Amino acid sequence: MAGSATSADADPFTTLRSLLRPDEIITPQSPDYKASIQTWAAQKQAHPPLAIRPTSVEALSKAIAYLYATSLDFAIYGQGFSSASAKDVVVNTSAFDDFHFDPQAEVVTIGAGQPWSAVYRKLAETAPEYAIVGARTPCVGVAGTIVSGGFSWLSSECEGRQIRRSVVWASTEPELLWALRGGGGGFGVLAQVKLRVFRYPQNIWAGPILVPRERLEDVAEGIERFLVGPVDPKITMFMYVVKGRLLESIGTDSDMLVIHTFDANGEEHGRKAFRWALDIPGAIDQTKITTLAGVANLQEKVCIVKGSMKQFWQPLLVQEISKETVIKAIKWFEEIHKIDGSLGDCTYLIFELLCSRDLAGGSSSSAWPRPKGGKHILLIGAGCPADAGPSKEKLARDLAIEAPSKLLENSTDVHVLPNGFEDYHDPTKIWGPHVAKLQSLRVQYDPRGRFKGAVNP
Repeated sequence: MAGSATSADADPFTTLRSLLRPDEIITPQSPDYKASIQTWAAQKQAHPPLAIRPTSVEALSKAIAYLYATSLDFAIYGQGFSSASAKDVVVNTSAFDDFHFDPQAEVVTIGAGQPWSAVYRKLAETAPEYAIVGARTPCVGVAGTIVSGGFSWLSSECEGRQIRRSVVWASTEPELLWALRGGGGGFGVLAQVKLRVFRYPQNIWAGPILVPRERLEDVAEGIERFLVGPVDPKITMFMYVVKGRLLESIGTDSDMLVIHTFDANGEEHGRKAFRWALDIPGAIDQTKITTLAGVANLQEKVCIVKGSMKQFWQPLLVQEISKETVIKAIKWFEEIHKIDGSLGDCTYLIFELLCSRDLAGGSSSSAWPRPKGGKHILLIGAGCPADAGPSKEKLARDLAIEAPSKLLENSTDVHVLPNGFEDYHDPTKIWGPHVAKLQSLRVQYDPRGRFKGAVNP
């Protein structure tokens, strides 16, 4: 079997397979092979000749210990945007999907290999009056969200990120726990986590308000006014563009600006807070009353595009969003379609407003020392079709790299989120003063540098 192992490994694939049950081994001939190794970004797919899916911590630890001692190239695979792949072996952690709710402690213990959609469903079934600080995109995984500092619908009111609420068994080693909070991975395999849950309103007013693209000036001005005044922490919103050809079901062929609302105070409060959007001429109201799990389900179709495009990320944390920034960004996004239609179809631009707040413990409380005052995310993903050639792939990559200077007035003060780390990003610009400590911890917990992480020893 092809691979990067040396002859000294004495057929390491056979030895590895002997450590596992037959149902824990996945080959290219297995019916679930593609789903078990599929990356989000197509260009990162290494097509490993073997994938393993351990079903117990014992099997996982044996497999990892053996892989670590060999020269096989391996990667830990979750569910999300990190696009982990390897030349030889992918370790799929999706079997770690347990769930236990402790009502006295108000804590859930969950397998870190499952997607957030499963967690939301299980929590709704077990304790429907409770909420958890989980990822907004339900098809991404628990572990990846935690180690890469992901954001939640509740980030603006719950100290920023899920990672502030995680208590793992690494808590017996404070520095390791610190590194797992936004350190970008590379310190081992996260199999199970404990997260706090809390009572939360079940009558959330949420959903899209669609506004004709011709009303961009009105939307941009409305957003600027909306953000100037004090905003209730239970309110957040997205804004993005949907092409007209995708909207035939609502009787329009025009491009629409989508204002995705969220107000946990209920419908009356939400309609008052977003009156500026609802009153824009031509606005189509598709909001509804739902639960936190229902809000997450509004984005359940995101996973359809997994592996279908070559993607290059630029998720930027910014302090302020002005009318000029909104207009400039939308026009930049539309210009890509004029350059190349296939690139435009594979590129996205999302304003995630009021989605963050400063951490109570300060920048030293987690591995990612995010800048103070960051409240919004400008999420940019430049891409091209999965079968596109090198020249088009380079164009998409260049568009992503150049985006901050094109869209932000002060591009020297750009702050990239850990979950968007690419090889064109400077780790010191993300983890800043914590880089040296993270490198030291990588040496301590990964002395051979075998795990894949954003901050390397």
